[in-house]
Amino acid sequence: MKFAVFFTPLILVLLLPELGLSQAKSKVFKIERSAVVTYSAQSLDFEPKLLIREMPRHSSEKIQGQYPNAIDNKFAPPPAVLPKPLLGQSFFANPWGVSTPNDNDMAISDSGMIVSVVNTNIYIKDIKTNSVSPNKSLAAFTSPVNGRHEEFDPKVIYDPQHNRFVLVCLVGFVDSTSKIIVGFSQSADPNGAWNLYVLPGNPLNNSLWTDYPMLSLSKKELFITVNLLSNNSSWQTGFKETLIWQITKTKGYAGTALNSLLHHNISLNGRAIRNLCPVRGGSQLSGPDMFFLSNRNLDAQNDTVFLVHLSDTIGAPSQTVTIKPLLCNPPYLFPPDGRQALASQSLATNDARHLGAFIENNCIQYVHNCKNPSNNQVSVYYGRIANPYAAVPSSTGIIIPNDSMDFAYPNISYLGKGVGDNSALIGFNHSSNKVFTGCSAIQSDGQGQLSPILRIQNGTTYVNVLSSNLERWGDYTGSQRRYNKSGEVWMSGYYAYMAPYGPSTYRAHGAWLAQVIRDSTDYTAIAKPLASTDARVYPNPTVDVLSVPLHLKKPAYMKFELYNAEGRLVDVLWNDWVVILENAFHFSIQDLSKGVYTLRIFQDGVFIDATRIIKQ
Repeated sequence: MKFAVFFTPLILVLLLPELGLSQAKSKVFKIERSAVVTYSAQSLDFEPKLLIREMPRHSSEKIQGQYPNAIDNKFAPPPAVLPKPLLGQSFFANPWGVSTPNDNDMAISDSGMIVSVVNTNIYIKDIKTNSVSPNKSLAAFTSPVNGRHEEFDPKVIYDPQHNRFVLVCLVGFVDSTSKIIVGFSQSADPNGAWNLYVLPGNPLNNSLWTDYPMLSLSKKELFITVNLLSNNSSWQTGFKETLIWQITKTKGYAGTALNSLLHHNISLNGRAIRNLCPVRGGSQLSGPDMFFLSNRNLDAQNDTVFLVHLSDTIGAPSQTVTIKPLLCNPPYLFPPDGRQALASQSLATNDARHLGAFIENNCIQYVHNCKNPSNNQVSVYYGRIANPYAAVPSSTGIIIPNDSMDFAYPNISYLGKGVGDNSALIGFNHSSNKVFTGCSAIQSDGQGQLSPILRIQNGTTYVNVLSSNLERWGDYTGSQRRYNKSGEVWMSGYYAYMAPYGPSTYRAHGAWLAQVIRDSTDYTAIAKPLASTDARVYPNPTVDVLSVPLHLKKPAYMKFELYNAEGRLVDVLWNDWVVILENAFHFSIQDLSKGVYTLRIFQDGVFIDATRIIKQ
């Protein structure tokens, strides 16, 4: 671990006049590259884990007990008037990492390379060829710079400007072992080499450790926000402040020493601003300025939103940090825990911190957990800040209606088509006392109108990982616009399933990835005959006949190919026109040996899907 520290002059923090003046501070760090790791070359992966290891808990049990659940019958949710978004590719990705919470995040390149992360593994898929790389643990990926194997809170982001990925995870739960590991891909292929850097987890040398990273990219820099906590303290009492790491990203791609600036003491009237959520660019990277959002995430009810503005790049002589307190309407409320079907354990929602935000057309859109006052269930608060550069920006919000379901851990990405179009895709986890935990999405036009809910995938069981009455379904989800495909967003949500581990099976959680399309004109390849990935072949597993339902929009030339576990073609099962639109393709596998096979499906000469088949 190599880094040098330099002190720079104080950075002025400008506040609204009635709230007084405070000052942020900064430190310059020069971080040398610590190692290079090649993802595809990591053949030895012991996946060291403790069963069951729970990552740092942002607990809110005591706070929830203080808040009465009075129903506000005056709350009037907006009607669903927009068309429901369309579901494209949809598939199970990261398996349970023998840790909790899941902590989903994902990124997708313009060419269709997906990097998906959870606690505690990495999943890479090329959607053009439908090829999936062998899963790697965070322990293996970080092994050249990390001997303690206490990795948690992974995050990943794609840079469309340089066609590269950045992957971040944390290590260590006390100040003496805490560090931030940052990986920059050397090329567009995440299976290749990555430059690894180590940022100090106790950068101010004040016996604190780093927790909960959030990422954003500008045209020139990488931004990482983290929280500093005291050792052996709860989330509420242990929090000290939120930091902003500002890093020149091209240095990371090149493998040279990082120019980095650490911003700290970001406070309002002597009170630290919690959980700074970076505001990402919508249709493209923003910058050089960067906005961040925060709120009073542990209050029973509040209407304050903090808009933090960091101007310009590292070394700019006029760089400032500005804090603007805004009022949002309606106010947000502390979220209750989620329900589970057939289980006594609830799902922890932690608090109401901002979980995702983007800026487009001079408007910031953001999401976080909230209580729905009309039914006392946890739902999503969706807010908008117009004219963020103005002296007093306007701020409004909506609580997403949820009559029978619990919604939590949302993220948001731009779904629009450019100037004047503020459409957004909000993805989130869902659960209820009748539906197993999975993920959903909803579309907004950015003006207050919503679509019906798109239920992407339900779980197949309830979650029972911890020996307590409160399970984890956070602490975040992933979402990203496909930068070269307008009207297309990819997201990673929670999926409850029976997860094998050694000789046992656990009611655990994995990652579900989905491609969501605004409408059929945005992406012609979405006019496909299939529904969700794992439900496309029935029954599966089986010993005999399988069926693939077809719902064609027009007659199509279909081809079905069957491959064995080694990737060799077994047979071309069908290669002809399908004229009847509502149809089904059946085939028998009774003469095949037991094992795993793959059905590859083509429509009009274009590969559209592959589904795993299990012959019992």
